[in-house]
Amino acid sequence: MIDEILADTPFRDNAYFAALRGGTFDREDFIETQIQFYFAVAFFGRPMAAVAAKIPSAKLRVEILRNVWEEHGEGDEGITHGSTFLTLLNRLDGITQSDVEHSVLWPEVRLFNTMLTGACVIDDYLVGVGVMGMIERMFSEISGWIGAGIVESGWLKAEQMIHYNVHQALDVRHSEDFFAVLAQPFERDADSRYLIAQGLRLGAFGFNRFYEDLFAARKRRMLVGVRTSPDVNDWVG
Repeated sequence: MIDEILADTPFRDNAYFAALRGGTFDREDFIETQIQFYFAVAFFGRPMAAVAAKIPSAKLRVEILRNVWEEHGEGDEGITHGSTFLTLLNRLDGITQSDVEHSVLWPEVRLFNTMLTGACVIDDYLVGVGVMGMIERMFSEISGWIGAGIVESGWLKAEQMIHYNVHQALDVRHSEDFFAVLAQPFERDADSRYLIAQGLRLGAFGFNRFYEDLFAARKRRMLVGVRTSPDVNDWVG
């Protein structure tokens, strides 16, 4: 089912990646979309933690909690996934934490993060696990494309690459951990298979749509004036 859904989802032909591969993605536009993607990266561990708590099997739950721990740098704040992505932004264009905090969160990002929250907190755990597993699976491929695109465009040298080169391999294992949670329920009954399919399809559709939306909005430039708190949008990890 996973391969079938991936084949049905045109993410490999997504305009975002096609422009990067074709060398037509304006550097400033790309960086602006990556600043926005930071908000998704920093937030991703939170719905993951929520859905992990709902998994009935302690053995399988532990595997997902390990993924949550890795998202948070295994306790090292300097290597959380949000921190490594910020390092990437800094290497690309000198972007700092302050720059990110003064960027307006795009509605496309809030929509994506809200979708994750709904699937992982409100919906059945099988839906949430399916969503997260499919996103991890897709991101393992996407990370390779984006990392290669950055290097081939001459924006960074291969030895300067961070974040994407790690996730190209890491997220294969993460996705397998999520899919392992689904294996027994999938064999158990038709209702579970339906919920699993719903989650997998939502994850594939939502993640592909997210990149489509980022690409469509790539010319947008919005900065915040004065905030009482840099975390007012609540999407910074």
